Amino acid sequence: MKRVRAWLLGCTLTLLGAPALAGLQLDLQATGLDRQQIQASQALLDEAMAKLPPRFKQQLDRRVQVSWSEDMPADAYGQASLVSTLQLNRRLLPGLSDGSAATERTGRAHGTVREELLATVLHELTHIYDRA
Repeated sequence: MKRVRAWLLGCTLTLLGAPALAGLQLDLQATGLDRQQIQASQALLDEAMAKLPPRFKQQLDRRVQVSWSEDMPADAYGQASLVSTLQLNRRLLPGLSDGSAATERTGRAHGTVREELLATVLHELTHIYDRA
């Protein structure tokens, strides 16, 4: 009987703790990407998540699907939908994958293609947050 009570208590605590694990999730849509592209994309998304305040991630409690799109103006880095998708410009993916985006200067505020991509992810997530 003690084992059953201990098990039930453990299950209850797990269920009560589950909401604390909820929050923003960036879900890379990897279809059509090779291993190197997936790794580079995921590293970008992981860095973006690390830069977001905990409260932002907690309050934007949703899964945002992130994909690379060819249907974007050449000068655009990315764009968010109203609620749960973020598209990045696929033209920039090769440089992110081979590492050259980290040193390729843009003449824009953030300096390099990689930093512009990171800023774009963060910026577009704030649009999703504002619409939430």
